[in-house]
Amino acid sequence: MAVGLATGSDKPVRRKRMMAGLNAIPNVPVLTHEGESVRFYDDLVKDRVVTFNAMYMSCGDSCPLITQNLRYVQDLLGDRAGRDIFMYSITLQPETDTVQALQSYAKLFRVKPGWKFITGKPEHIEELRFALGFYDRDPVVDALYSQHTGILRFGNERLRRWAGCPAMARPAAIVATITSSMSLPDASTATI
Repeated sequence: MAVGLATGSDKPVRRKRMMAGLNAIPNVPVLTHEGESVRFYDDLVKDRVVTFNAMYMSCGDSCPLITQNLRYVQDLLGDRAGRDIFMYSITLQPETDTVQALQSYAKLFRVKPGWKFITGKPEHIEELRFALGFYDRDPVVDALYSQHTGILRFGNERLRRWAGCPAMARPAAIVATITSSMSLPDASTATI
């Protein structure tokens, strides 16, 4: 950090964040839309199949459309959501997207158990954003929150397998991609 400050550049800090990738998911404290205080890695990710998307409530059209699309994904997952696959939407604006605001947002979309909206201290959310790959190498582009909301990342933490797809892909295609690439039984053949 001192190198970045001494040269007037944050490149060493950004490079360190970018190099961390999904192999080092931060165990920062966060809050869920349900008001739970949890450690991100230990309580939400460790030994689980998870999905991550970045969002913020004031983003206009794209975040509500993505949230609705992921709600269809949750419907297709059925009771596997919260049992086999855990969904997390991480706000990019924790200063305004409070627990209460995210709770209202989740209620608006009729989010079911197994999907949590995450907020927390801005520095912790920023650390998560970089570690989960919701950034751009160009700092000008990176400053535009809308550039980080169109991707759904997913993975099997136990197997250290990570992938992603467009968050607006067909819900059935998203479910098929998650189950096939994450070594889970196919949703159409699994007993539920």
